[in-house]
Amino acid sequence: MYRFMDKEEIEIRQMDSLKMIHLYKLGGSDAIAAYYGDNQQINMCAMDKHYNLLMERVLTLYSQCEDKNSIIVDGTAKKLLEVAVGRENNYTNFFNRVGVKYKAMEGLEAPRFAADGAMRETMIPMLQYYIKELYNLWDVKVDFERNTRGWHRNCVLKLKKDGETFMLPVRMDFQETNACTANVGNFLTDMNTIEFQVTYSDNRQLIVFECKELALVGENRIEIKGDKIKSVTTISVNGQNVYYMDEDVPVVQIGSEGARFKNMPKYVDIDVANSMVYQLPWGGYVVCRVSESVDETAKRTDYDTIYIESNDTKVMIRHFSYGLVENLSDGLKLRTDGAIMRKLYYGDKHGELETLFIPVGYYSGWDYKEFLENKYFYESMEVSK
Repeated sequence: MYRFMDKEEIEIRQMDSLKMIHLYKLGGSDAIAAYYGDNQQINMCAMDKHYNLLMERVLTLYSQCEDKNSIIVDGTAKKLLEVAVGRENNYTNFFNRVGVKYKAMEGLEAPRFAADGAMRETMIPMLQYYIKELYNLWDVKVDFERNTRGWHRNCVLKLKKDGETFMLPVRMDFQETNACTANVGNFLTDMNTIEFQVTYSDNRQLIVFECKELALVGENRIEIKGDKIKSVTTISVNGQNVYYMDEDVPVVQIGSEGARFKNMPKYVDIDVANSMVYQLPWGGYVVCRVSESVDETAKRTDYDTIYIESNDTKVMIRHFSYGLVENLSDGLKLRTDGAIMRKLYYGDKHGELETLFIPVGYYSGWDYKEFLENKYFYESMEVSK
C-alpha cells in the first residue's frame, strides 16, 4: 500500500554497496553506523525512529554479500552478525525448539477458517472483568450471565443489576494481529459507549479504555520485568485522577491450578517445567521462560513470553520469543532469533488448532522467514491428545 515516507526512511531503503558496519553503545542504548555507496553514512541508536529498519537493511545487505570480507567489521561485532544471519544447517534456537516440527507440514498463505468468532470469545472474560470493576467505581454491583451469543466480531453481554437484565452490545476488531479493539454499548446507562484497546508485546500487555460520554480514561499496564510481573492501573474522570494501583501479578503453582491449565501444554508447546506462570485477575495467564548459555566470548539469553486467554474450550495463545547475544568483552548486544506465534484452538466441537507465525522484523532468523513467516498451520487435536 502506498504511503508517504520521510527522507530518512527512503534513504535507508535505497542503501546498497555496504562498505563498513560499526556496532557500539551510545548512552546505554545499542547503536549502529553503516557506511555504504560512495562515502555515504547513516548513524542511529535504538531510540531513533528508523533504527529497526536500518538494522534490517544492514543485515539483509550483509547476508546477501558473497564476499563478506569486503565489508569492514570489527571482530566482536562480526561474531554477532554471523549469529544473526547464519544459514546452511545452522537453524536458530527458536526454530530448533519450536519451529522445526512445522517444516514438514503444509503451510497455507491464507487461513482455512474465519477466526473472528473464536478470537472474540477468548476476549470476553477480560472485558467482563474490566466492565465489572468500572461499574464498581460508581458503587454499582453487577454480574454477567455466563453464556454470550454472537456472530463473528459481534455479541451481546447480558449484565444483571438489581435483579434486572441489561444488554450490552459488543463489537470487536482484530485488524492488527496482536491487538484487539472492543466497543461496548450501554455502559452504565443507555447510549454510552466504552472502547477498549488491548495490545500484546514481548514485555507488556496494555489495556486502554475510554468512555467519552463520562470523560472516563484509564489504562492497565501489565509489565514484565525480570522475574516478576507488575500491574499498574490508572483511571481519570473529567481530567482528575480517581484511581491508581501498582501491584504484583501473583505466581501460580501449576499443580494447584487444576486440569484446565495442566492440559494446555498438550497443544500449545509450553515448557511449563522451566517457566514462571502468572495468573491475571480475569483468569488469563502469562508464562515467562528465560534461559542462558555462555561460552568464552559471548552470553546468549533466550526470552519467551506467552499470553493465554481462554473461554469455555476456546483458547488463544500469543507467544513472543527472541534471543539476546552479548559480547562479554565490551557488553555489545544484538537482538536475534525473533518469533511471534499465535495459536487458536477453536474449541472441542471443532477440534482443530491453528498456528500463525507473524513477521517480526530484522531480528528474526533466516529459517523463520523462509519456512514459517506469514504461514498458517493446522493440526487435528483428535490425533494430538
